[in-house]
Amino acid sequence: MIRVHQFIDRLSIRTKLKIIITGISLIVLLALFSTFVLTQRTLLRDALRQELQVLARNLSQNCSAALIFKDVPAAEGILSSLESKPQVQAGVIFDKDGRPFSIYRKKNLGGELHRPDPLLLEKGFLFREGELEIAQAIVEGDEYFGTLLICAGLADIQQVLSQYIFFGAVGLAVALLFAWFLAAKLQRVISLPIEHLAAVMRAVSDNRDYSRRVRMERSDELGILVENFNDMLDQIQARDLELQKKQQRLNYLAHHDPLTDLPNRLLFNGRLKNALDHARRSNSRLALLFLDLDRFKNINDSLGHKAGDEVLRAVAGRLTGAVLSDKTLARLGGDEFVVILDGIRDYQAVSAAAENILKVLVHPVKVGKQDLFISGSIGISVFPEDGDSVESLMQCADVAMYQAKELGRNNFQFFTQGMTERAQEVLTMEGKLRQAVSRGELVIHYQPQVDLRTGCTLGMEALLRWQHPVMGLVPPGKFIPLAEETGLIIPIGRWVLETACRQAMIWQHAGYPHWKVAVNISPKQFWQADLNETIAQVLGDSGLEPERLELEITESTIMLDAERAIDTMMRLREMGISLAIDDFGTGYSSLSCLQRFPLSKLKIDRSFVRDILEGEKRGAIAQGIIGLAHTLNLEVIAEGIEQKSQAEFLLDRGCRLGQGFYLGHPMEAEDFTIAERKSGSAGK
Repeated sequence: MIRVHQFIDRLSIRTKLKIIITGISLIVLLALFSTFVLTQRTLLRDALRQELQVLARNLSQNCSAALIFKDVPAAEGILSSLESKPQVQAGVIFDKDGRPFSIYRKKNLGGELHRPDPLLLEKGFLFREGELEIAQAIVEGDEYFGTLLICAGLADIQQVLSQYIFFGAVGLAVALLFAWFLAAKLQRVISLPIEHLAAVMRAVSDNRDYSRRVRMERSDELGILVENFNDMLDQIQARDLELQKKQQRLNYLAHHDPLTDLPNRLLFNGRLKNALDHARRSNSRLALLFLDLDRFKNINDSLGHKAGDEVLRAVAGRLTGAVLSDKTLARLGGDEFVVILDGIRDYQAVSAAAENILKVLVHPVKVGKQDLFISGSIGISVFPEDGDSVESLMQCADVAMYQAKELGRNNFQFFTQGMTERAQEVLTMEGKLRQAVSRGELVIHYQPQVDLRTGCTLGMEALLRWQHPVMGLVPPGKFIPLAEETGLIIPIGRWVLETACRQAMIWQHAGYPHWKVAVNISPKQFWQADLNETIAQVLGDSGLEPERLELEITESTIMLDAERAIDTMMRLREMGISLAIDDFGTGYSSLSCLQRFPLSKLKIDRSFVRDILEGEKRGAIAQGIIGLAHTLNLEVIAEGIEQKSQAEFLLDRGCRLGQGFYLGHPMEAEDFTIAERKSGSAGK
């Protein structure tokens, strides 16, 4: 091998060029000739296959009758037509069980013909060594009767290919002689330009300098080659720049949120780690603010994810304006945003930053024609007091954020050690609540709704209670928000509806046909697509008339998407169900929307009843709600009545219905019935 290399090195450039041109010509010609032979082989085979497949389809149409009537002579007569096809060696008709029914074969052909294998039946043809097999199903209508197998030899094709190869070899030899002669004539003209072109190519390859160009003024093929080479360099240079831009874009997208263009979790974790390293070296503090939008899932559920994306973009824009440019603001995903405040002096600076963030969220976000009111809950952790790693600071800020939500949302909370215990308590409570559903620990208490003029009970509100065997009676405010957050409120809400409707029927049969039962519908329930179907099924199963059911919906729920809420409420009203707005006056409903809602009743929130006899503007809000209800021809009921004077004040102002401890405590169904019988106020 070394001697060969030495021999080649001693050859002149002209000789090398001749060898190269002749060698390349040989390779190209061999490749072209091989491609031609293979192509001709494929074409000849395909032509034979198509011819035999047409023949097989035609013969199979005539074979069905022979198979149906077991006419072997007829089948042999059909197969005898294969004699006219010299390339056909054999033909067999198999019945549906795979047994040979009729066989045709050349006289000089021996061997046994087997039933077509599954691969042949699936493809319809197979090229085997020296032959082609065609399988065609014999059917009549949709019924299968058997299979026709035709075997053909490939000798004719091999003979034609051999002729191609012979003449191709002769042509190849002539072409090689011509190529050698042409190389000898042209090497003087092209050797030097090619060497120059090769030098440029090496420079481009070695240095990746795509700005290099070959300077050569020629009008022949070599000039075209040089021109194309330069064009190729232009395209490579353009694509290289484009790839660099795309790579930069990919790097950007890998570290930024595509919806808001804020840093994502990956970039945020890196920046937080760097900020922690700097804080350790400089012995300074660092604060992490974890923001979660309040009730954002309700926006997605009611208005759709497109509206939710618009809100997130708007929030990101506001936060960007509220956070200093040298601070890191990132979106972790969903409705979660984080801010890194490094180099802080004291907790007051952190509080001021958190208050500023909450302030920019106050103004409503306009989505389409609707104004959405957004708020957020912020949890704050501080290095080094609350943690010294990315994970520990994130965990503490997350726990503090949930504490802010529990304290009414739209506020910020610093992490304290007690919050960890509280977070564990919430997890424990969630597990117990899931067990409560399956163990039947949930019960319903009924609080009477009374006619303030007569004292008669006109109905009751169904109130969910949790009777835990160890914790006792768990307050609703402690487990209902947890049920909302975990999604358990959907099955629990249906259970409450079913139980209340069944109990209402029991009271009807007991002689209280005029009582109406009021059931609270959670936001998640109200925005369920199958709400109307669920209520219709519950009423049908219980037998309760729709007129005896009242659904209480909070004001904030229906204002999330007023148009969709009106559609849902209209369908409920068409069923005959009464609708009441619970906690009226605590939300954001406008009068224009209120008069469009198909309501039956407004419910005055207990916060307006509690202070009804105190202050200069005694009961002004309650009185305004009563007047509004009368104007809209709606009933009005006040909840939270705990004193006789409150009941008298409300009745004086035109409020006929009320509920509260003064009128009756929430009780289990049996106690409720006993209390009504003792009081004699049922007005039967």
